[in-house]
Amino acid sequence: MPTLLKLAIIAAHLSVYLVAAVNIWIFSYWSQFYTSVVKLRSLPLIYCGYACFAIANSYEIAEHIGDDWVYVSQISDLNRLFYTFITAGMCLIALGLKKSRFLDLILVASTVAVPLLYGVQEGKELMQLVQLVPSIIFVYNWYVVMRDWRVFLFPLFSNVITVGFGIALIVTGQQALHLFVGSASAIGLLILGRVAWVKPKRHSKG
Repeated sequence: MPTLLKLAIIAAHLSVYLVAAVNIWIFSYWSQFYTSVVKLRSLPLIYCGYACFAIANSYEIAEHIGDDWVYVSQISDLNRLFYTFITAGMCLIALGLKKSRFLDLILVASTVAVPLLYGVQEGKELMQLVQLVPSIIFVYNWYVVMRDWRVFLFPLFSNVITVGFGIALIVTGQQALHLFVGSASAIGLLILGRVAWVKPKRHSKG
């Protein structure tokens, strides 16, 4: 793999840390608005959710260090931890945004189910199917709280585009596509940060 491409892929993965930190800062900066006006359920849960995204990213980077940043779809303990913390991050943020006894139970169950279902029949398909449930609840809670159509860009980038490039990468073996897998996820989180940033401003205007 060319050195410049490897550095670009590494930078794309490292950007997730920055984006997670920016999102935490946004909620912290507007904490009074989100606790007093919006009445979010729990900012600490949201902070922990973004921290889980960073931890998940760490496990992915650790695995890539082992494979010299060549993308390989495989079953491994590090990959299991990656999916576990991605799911935990979504569930914690969804729980922090909005309280719903029924959805809360589903989110907690999903957090437990994903690592247990990972690797069933030597694959990820069943686990990924279950992971769709907290993903949908995550987006739903964001929209209910923020009332911003841009929330729906998150699954477009973090799910559709990321998975699309991932499949293309596996099929073609073109490692340049790996760059877009990490970048799309970071862009998805950045969009949510933008949504969280502009909501207080829109509220103050009207």
